[in-house]
Amino acid sequence: MLKLVYGPKGTGKTKIILDDVNKAAEIAKGNVVFITDKRISSVSININVRCVYTEEYEINSVEGFNGFIKGLLAGNSDIEYLFIDGIARITKGTLDEVESLLASLSGSDLNVEMTISSSKEDMPAYMLAYLK
Repeated sequence: MLKLVYGPKGTGKTKIILDDVNKAAEIAKGNVVFITDKRISSVSININVRCVYTEEYEINSVEGFNGFIKGLLAGNSDIEYLFIDGIARITKGTLDEVESLLASLSGSDLNVEMTISSSKEDMPAYMLAYLK
């Protein structure tokens, strides 16, 4: 399952996804992973959540991030929930370039939620099926 949390910059998408991260940590039978581009205060994140900061891995493309995710999943098959805050910031790509990544993630058994800084009107048509 794949869900997108969307809205213009500054509308509280990170707060929404962090609330969902903590809810998932309470019910998950497997692992919960939260990925973002910059270090944030992890005080508000459940201690059982694995936080990954992509600034430490020099990711700068959709293809690079897709490989990063595949490596993460290959190294830990117990990941049940994957949260990604700011997919366009992390990949430095356009919303059109993210289509292959979303298609790859939506076809798995993984529960994925990510934030997109965009209004609904500015989103490519393929994203509309994933809106939360």
